[in-house]
Amino acid sequence: MNNTLLKKFFNFGFLIIVIAVFIIRGFKVINRLSPTYDEPVHLIQGYAYLKTGSMDIIYLDDHPVLAKILSAIPLMFLKPQPVLYTNHIYWQNRQRYLFANLMLYYNNYSAEKLLNFGRKMMIILSALFVIPFYIIISKNINKTSAMIACLLYCFNTSIAAHSCLITQDMIASIFYFLCIYGFLKYIITKNVIEMLICSLFTGVMMVTKYSVVVLLFTYVVLLSYFWYKKIIKFNEILKFCIFIISGIVIVGMIVYNVNFLDLFYGLEKVIYLTQQGRSTYFFGKFSTKGFLLYFPILFCLKTELPLLLVFIMSVVKFFHDVVKKKDTIEDTIVFVSIFIYIIISSFSKMQIGHRHLLPVYPLIIWQSCKLATFKKIRTIYYLIIIWNAFVSAKAYPWYISYFNEIIGGSENGWKYYTDSNIDWGQGLKELSIWIKKNPYAKKGIYFSYFGVGDPEYYGIVYRPIGFISNLTYEERQGSNIVKNNFDRIILAVSVTNLQSTYYSDKTVFNFLKNLKPVVVCAYSIFVYDLTEDKLAITKFVELLEKLGYYEDVEYIKSKFL
Repeated sequence: MNNTLLKKFFNFGFLIIVIAVFIIRGFKVINRLSPTYDEPVHLIQGYAYLKTGSMDIIYLDDHPVLAKILSAIPLMFLKPQPVLYTNHIYWQNRQRYLFANLMLYYNNYSAEKLLNFGRKMMIILSALFVIPFYIIISKNINKTSAMIACLLYCFNTSIAAHSCLITQDMIASIFYFLCIYGFLKYIITKNVIEMLICSLFTGVMMVTKYSVVVLLFTYVVLLSYFWYKKIIKFNEILKFCIFIISGIVIVGMIVYNVNFLDLFYGLEKVIYLTQQGRSTYFFGKFSTKGFLLYFPILFCLKTELPLLLVFIMSVVKFFHDVVKKKDTIEDTIVFVSIFIYIIISSFSKMQIGHRHLLPVYPLIIWQSCKLATFKKIRTIYYLIIIWNAFVSAKAYPWYISYFNEIIGGSENGWKYYTDSNIDWGQGLKELSIWIKKNPYAKKGIYFSYFGVGDPEYYGIVYRPIGFISNLTYEERQGSNIVKNNFDRIILAVSVTNLQSTYYSDKTVFNFLKNLKPVVVCAYSIFVYDLTEDKLAITKFVELLEKLGYYEDVEYIKSKFL
């Protein structure tokens, strides 16, 4: 066997191993997660669209449908019954979250099986991206750097987290990378084929997530710069714009069919809603207008220190090359794409999750792996890559909640951020495991949950305390646990609610802040035993009175006070 053939065999084997590790790990992770906030809606909307071609259960302010469709394809083979509750009032009234809850929990298949079928599709698609990722980087740098890039991709906590979920974020990240690469190829070659490929990738990005707006702005900035530098002519810019618009229209019509105009109405709606803002928790402060440093600091805290270190090194090298006028077209396009994405995100009034920065990670990995070409730091660089793999292994399986060592790790993330950064409803299954191990909690707990999962599905007997959900009280009314004569007052609170992110009263759970939880489930649900703390019980009773749980108030006062 000659050396060339041996190298090809080795490279092929490497890719197979990386893909296999990615898929196996993902399949194990999803078995630990309950539904995150938007997953049921995305899955059922995709399934409904595949079965009916109707947008009846999809709102204009929802994300585009491609990722929903992809996640729902496995359900077409599973064939859940009933096929669709299209005669139900939830469908007729377009109550998407209620309809998704109905389809997920009242079917002939378990909710977990339906959800995990969709999740597995997303994991496999994310894993297969390793192949073009490897090919692109091996062509532009070398095969060693390509292997390193694949390892960084595989062991990136953010990519690991969102490749396991039914959302648009991972698919959008893949196509954002492909769009930027397609743009790079066009700028270098001025080839019509490359321009066509870039336009089609942009069209796919448009039907995946509305962050395509950032992509289009990036095109404009880069085209203006290259026109100024006389790298591209004005007529070539016009031609490129025509191709991009054509690509969006062609792909949009294929995916949306007769609902094509909804794609653009939805884009307009989402831009409007984004500027209206949403409650954000950041380092103990609240705002509906956003914080300028929210995403930059979040990026620094949610990125593994090894990757953050090599990325900073690559940024320093880039600016050094700019000063020395040694910067390449490739470096300019990639770094500008990264910076613009983070900067525009920082000015958004809707700051609810690190996942909104996910598209920059494949680009960051691309640039960072170039450092492996420098012999003087190669050994140190390899050690950093190994360090990164250990960080990822330590974070397993709670990648959603990962925070790095700058703030002391994931256990401290709740002090600075909430929502999908750490708590997206994924901890129900872990909470149920703890309850099974502690018989006194089986009689019932008080539960303040952020999410749409059904606690009863996991065997959790609970009284709801200020649920934050797009469902109604009827769907999550819980049980009258007083009738079970519980012996201990157990209060479980999702991190997002603990910090009162979406409550008008930001002091609701302040009485818990100095108490040590008996357990923290998936870094996202804090469980407190208030039984022996008279002051905490008194404060909790006041909360129960406000909620109208007078029977509970009398029971707790008579038995515990």
